[in-house]
Parts: sequence; C-alpha cells; structure tokens
Amino acid sequence: MNPFFCAEQSRQSGIDIAGTASEHRLYVAIACPPPWAPRELDSPGIPDNLRELGQVIANDYDRYQTRFLLIHNGHLKPKSGTRVLFFRQPSGLAYAYDKQEFHLESIDAVAPLVRQYVMGEPLSATPVDLPTRDILICTHGSRDRCCSRFGAPLYHQARKLVTDLGLQDTRIWQASHIGGHRMAPTAIDFPSARYYGHLDAEFLRSVLTHSGDIHTLDTIYRGWGLLPWAAQVLEKQLLLTHGWEWFNFAAIAQVLEHDEEETLNRVEISYRTPSGELQTFQAEVVADAASTVYLKGSCASDKASAITPYRVEKIMVGQ
Repeated sequence: MNPFFCAEQSRQSGIDIAGTASEHRLYVAIACPPPWAPRELDSPGIPDNLRELGQVIANDYDRYQTRFLLIHNGHLKPKSGTRVLFFRQPSGLAYAYDKQEFHLESIDAVAPLVRQYVMGEPLSATPVDLPTRDILICTHGSRDRCCSRFGAPLYHQARKLVTDLGLQDTRIWQASHIGGHRMAPTAIDFPSARYYGHLDAEFLRSVLTHSGDIHTLDTIYRGWGLLPWAAQVLEKQLLLTHGWEWFNFAAIAQVLEHDEEETLNRVEISYRTPSGELQTFQAEVVADAASTVYLKGSCASDKASAITPYRVEKIMVGQ
C-alpha cells in the first residue's frame, strides 16, 4: 500500500490556505544539525539548559509569545560554535520583523542569551551585522513525513536557485516544524515573516525575485505573520490587488470584532506606502461554509477534520 501524504490530499482539494500563518511576538531560530526529535528541543543536539528554558517559556506562552525553531545549512556553519537568530515583532506600522543574529562559541551558550533576550536583560553577546533575507523551509520529517518528503527536495532546489539567481544576501535553511503539515512544502520568508505552502521551485522563484504574475501567489500564500489570522485573509486580497509593490508597504492590522465561533470577523488593515501615503481598509472575513472540505491535518491523523476557508466581504475604506 502506498503511504498517505496529507499534503497531497490538501493540494488536490484546492482549498484556499490564506489565514494559516502563525503570529508570534518573537522567533528564536537556533542553528542545530539534524537529527531532530518530533519535539525539536528534545533533539540530541540540544543541551539540557536550553531544553529546560524552552519548556519554561512554552508553559507561559501568553506572556512570552515566543516560538523556537531549529535551522541548519551545512554550508553556512560559522568557523566555530553556533548561531542564533532573533526575529522580534515591532510595534506600529511595519513591513518586517526586527532581526538580530549572534554567533556563539557553543550551543551551550544559547540558553543564557535567550533568557536575557526574552527577559529584557542586558545581553552578554554582541550581535553581528548581517542584513540577510532568510528563507526557512520545513524539512522536519520526524514530526510529519510530508515535511521531509516534500520539504527536503525543495530545500536543495532552493539553494541552487539562490546561487543561479546571484542572490548573495539570501540564505536558505532547513527548519524544524513551522506548522501546517498539510501544506508542505512550507516556508517562512524572514524578516518579513510571510508564510508559503504547496511550494515548488517555480513558485519559489517568484517569491525570491518578487516578479512574474502576482496571481501565482493565489494558491501558495498562507499569510503574513505580522498580522492576526483573520486580517491575513484580507491582506492576501490587497496583495493580489496591488501586486509586488505591496511587499514594500508597511502595515498594521486588528480584529475589530468577531462572533464566538469566529465565523464572522470584522478586520481593519492600515498601510503606508514608500512615498508616505496612508490608507485604511475594513472588511468582513466570513467563513465560507459551502466550501468546507474534510482533510487530515497530518499524515498520522486517524480521521479527517472539517477545514473551512474564509472569504472577504464588504470591503470599505476605513474611517
């Protein structure tokens, strides 16, 4: 019997994947080579002090709103030690997360630095100035086999593509679980924190170069991690309307109100163009019950669950 792949089932369903990007205040990406355990901080390369700190932070997520990721690219290893990347969500209008990168003598030094960073204490290390674009592709096969089956080949294709395109400041990383097995291969484009799913090499070329038909993003764009999930659905429509220029706009969004089931959400997005023009849109983001499909959320799921996409209604210029 052929193995089941939840991502193939999801892709064949044609369901819209907008609104599925995670929103975290802080990402901590730690360079650590595979193998990775299903729970990334249980991996053999993770020291006890980092594992214990990760558990403390996870147990109080509402306070810290922090997501740990493991990343690896054997061609990008520091001369010695390891590196850790912090991506912090800024306040107000923004077009990307604020990034800081540190090169440390060993992975044992990561936990003290992360603790200082998360707690707002003085840092014991100095960041390195590397204005890079970092593409994280999930290859976490021990978490879900779709991520290795589809993510690993894309990772190798992406590295070659970046070289062929001469994108010297763009780095490609293997990454641990970023959410959304059923949309594999999935990726996050940092520092913007835009999420993509069902990627292939040609789709990725458009993402990397911000060129081609903007509507190629229609089936692969999961959302912008700077925004609440419901606002991501409206943001996708604005992106498709404005084209690639939209990636240069700073934005902020809020959910003004929603019903108990979150089937009806009134959202607002304000944005600023590079020339300084300000604009605000409001809309209703409504569950499209008629388009509900039943899909397995992972390859190991025992049964399918209802997945309902959302549509945008009543767009208006905000007050």
